[in-house]
Parts: sequence; C-alpha cells; structure tokens
Amino acid sequence: MRGNVIAIDIGSVNTAIYQLGAGVVLFEPSVVLIDKDQKMKVKAVGSDAKRLIGKTAGKSAVCFPITEGLVSDEKTASMMIESFLNKITLKKLSFRPQVLLSVPCGLDNDEIKKYLKVLASAGVYSVDLVESPILTALGLGVSISESTPCFIIDIGGGSTNIAAVSLDGVIAGVNVNMGGRNIDAMIMKHIEEYFNLKIGTLTAESVKIRIGSLFENDGTRLVVSGRDLTSGKPRSISVCSQDIIFPIKAFYDKLFEVVDIVLGKLPAEVSAEVRRSGVYFSGGSSKIPGLDVYFKEKMAIKANIGDDPEIATVLGGGMIAGNKSLLKKIKIIKK
Repeated sequence: MRGNVIAIDIGSVNTAIYQLGAGVVLFEPSVVLIDKDQKMKVKAVGSDAKRLIGKTAGKSAVCFPITEGLVSDEKTASMMIESFLNKITLKKLSFRPQVLLSVPCGLDNDEIKKYLKVLASAGVYSVDLVESPILTALGLGVSISESTPCFIIDIGGGSTNIAAVSLDGVIAGVNVNMGGRNIDAMIMKHIEEYFNLKIGTLTAESVKIRIGSLFENDGTRLVVSGRDLTSGKPRSISVCSQDIIFPIKAFYDKLFEVVDIVLGKLPAEVSAEVRRSGVYFSGGSSKIPGLDVYFKEKMAIKANIGDDPEIATVLGGGMIAGNKSLLKKIKIIKK
C-alpha cells in the first residue's frame, strides 16, 4: 500500500514524483511531443521530448501543458501525467494511487478543477491538494507550526510562489508569472543585442545553468554557438558570467520588488519573525551563485537556500503523503 501513496509537483518546466517508501522516483521536464497528423498522438514525453525542442518537422509539435504554473492544456497534461505514472509502474498495480498534489498558492475554483480533471483523466481520483509554499517549507527542513511562520520564495520555471506560511496555511502570498524561463528569454535577448548572435531556448538555459552568476567578479566562461544575425551563418563565441550578469540582475531586481510588496502585507509579528530568521529560497533558479549575497545586499534580510532546492516541494509532499496525523494539521484545499 505504501508504494501507491505518492506526492506530485507539476511545474511549468519539470514534474517531480515522490513515492512513499522509495523517495523521489521521477524528475522530468513537463514537455510532450505530439503527432498532429495522428489525432494528437503522443510521440515522446519528458526528457525524450525536451531533446527535440527546435528540431521537429511540421507534423510534430512540442507542447508545454503547464504554463506559468497553471494548467493550459488539460488533455496533453493528462497524457503527460499518465505517461509519468506508467514510468514508475503505478498503473500496473492492482489499486489506484493516493496522491498529494502541490498547487500554486491562491488558485481559484476553476483552476483547482482543472488540476483534478487532469489527474482523473490519468486514472487518479484520490487527491489531496496543498498549496506549494507549505510543502516547500517542510521539504527545506524549516520548522513551522501554527505559531511559527516562515517566508518562502520558490522560483519555478514559469512562475514564482512568494508566501509567508504556517501549518495553518498561507498568511500572505502570491503566485507571479516570473520564473527561470524569463531568465532564459532575457539571456537570449541580451546575447542577440550585444553579440549579434541568435541562440535557442535550450542554449540559453544551458548558459544560465553553467555560467549564470550574481557575483560581479565571476569569470567563468562558456563557448556558445548560434546563428550570426548579419551573415546568417553558424558562429561560436566565448561568453563569461560577467557578460550576462545584467539580464540576471534585472530579473531578480524585478522579483525582489514583488517580495517587498508581500513583506509589506505581513502582520507585525510575522514580519518580525521573517526579519529574524530570513527568507527561504527554493526552485531551480535559486541555485544561481551569489543569490543569497545579492538578496541580503538589496533587501537587508538573510537568504537561506536549501541543499536540494529543485525538489524541496515534492520532498515536503512526501513527508505528509499518507501521514494522516500530519495531514490533519496541514491546511488542505477544499475541492
């Protein structure tokens, strides 16, 4: 029975699944490759589909069924989740999985129903929904209770959850349409303007991951290939971290403005606790070197970054999935 209890975190860029008794059993891109000529037949999902971005012919299409943290294509999202469940063999078991699903904070009823329809179409009917910042806090190992809140900044691929939370739920929070993909797009535009070179989305993502930094003196270099905008021919250049620090800073400066707004909405006692303990970053884009230093410099608040920020939310889900006593303490979203 333990193997049929799972936690799922469906992100715009990646989907993670935690299986009770086994840990994180899946972490794959939230991408689907479909054949448009065969009634939208699925040709590839996850990592297999992501490798084909920018390389498909006209009859194939790469789809991202989760956009800015929300379900944008229910049918494709269902096919993706069903494929992921097949990968971890849950569909071969004799009874259906019990799922704890992480969802962005502040969803309305229509958005919640979309998530439930996606899971139902994938064969999942027993679902508990919890707002992701609560799970992120638990996954980061932060001690929270009804009286001890913490402040979470979870930077996903398509959106960022910014919230002060306790076991009672979200005290104040927002899900904003800013994430790692925005950084990728800003890097693409910057390289195009300053180096006259057109690069693809996967290349921009690689640049961010490999040499992205908020340290002014970081000289890490990477050879980047693309298409020369004047000649139209392939060209390669050597780019260092300092060459792309401007778009990265611009992204975080804008994000910190939203953080400041949320901080300003907190009750005095909660604000004092955040000032004392600091904020907690998670998500793939929290791994940018120098983020903690830059945040402290800009906001005068300590920044804590976990050891496994990309999977913190699903780890938190795994901690409470199937744990009835803890589930009673956590605020579950009413369906």
